[in-house]
Amino acid sequence: MCSRNRIIIRVKLEIFGCSGGIGKGLKTTTFLLDDTLLIDAGTGVELLTMEQMLKIRTVVISHAHVDHIVGLPLMLATIYDQHQHPIDVYALPDVIQALQAHIFNWTIWPDYTTLPEYNPILKLHALNVSDTLQTPAHHITALPAAHPTPTIGFLVSDGQRRFVFTGDTGCNDALWPILNSSPPDLLIIDVSFTDDVQELARLSGHLTPSQLVDQLGQLNQPCPVRITHLKPGFEQAIMQRCQHLLPDWDLDALRQGDCFRLQAIEPCPD
Repeated sequence: MCSRNRIIIRVKLEIFGCSGGIGKGLKTTTFLLDDTLLIDAGTGVELLTMEQMLKIRTVVISHAHVDHIVGLPLMLATIYDQHQHPIDVYALPDVIQALQAHIFNWTIWPDYTTLPEYNPILKLHALNVSDTLQTPAHHITALPAAHPTPTIGFLVSDGQRRFVFTGDTGCNDALWPILNSSPPDLLIIDVSFTDDVQELARLSGHLTPSQLVDQLGQLNQPCPVRITHLKPGFEQAIMQRCQHLLPDWDLDALRQGDCFRLQAIEPCPD
């Protein structure tokens, strides 16, 4: 009989982009989950290999701002001749409408919802706040966000472990009761601006370090926190302020190249 527990890797989350802007070495929001699911499709998509792109089956989009969708049409064009399975894209109805009207419209980009005719590579699906998308390996619940354009975050679970990506958001009091009922093992949250531009942060729907303190104060059970969407040139100042205000938290910047492996401990079978 085995007397030890075993650690099971339940969720693998790879960060290909997490910056609030572009520049040398900076890519915008692109997270790859367990090789088959893409969370947002920013400029980080260009770091994926052909093999990685061909494995993707599902894409969830938080909102229609270009830094979160620009990689999607380019990826579809890249894999078009080799794909064997359609890619299912889920987003708010307004985002689906924006993709159809402004991207896949034959003017900006081909309409991949009709190509190839016998089995289109792209399938678009509406996902509303509180809806849960079930894939073979994950449950993905759409979370409320506070941003100038219709936006959602995501709570992703495999049934035992879960993480939350808030999406682009400012102060979002509707979020925390949900997280208190389903405590995450990892929280990825948007803090884009320094405290001296509170009004800009409010108008653009992003957090500052001081606002982060108020928001996390509503979380009953602390968890590791990673800060995303930092504005280029202000990353160090924002993170120093966050860590000064929240010294007891496991808190750090999210970084391109990070790979999180959320684990579950189970009894070793006999």
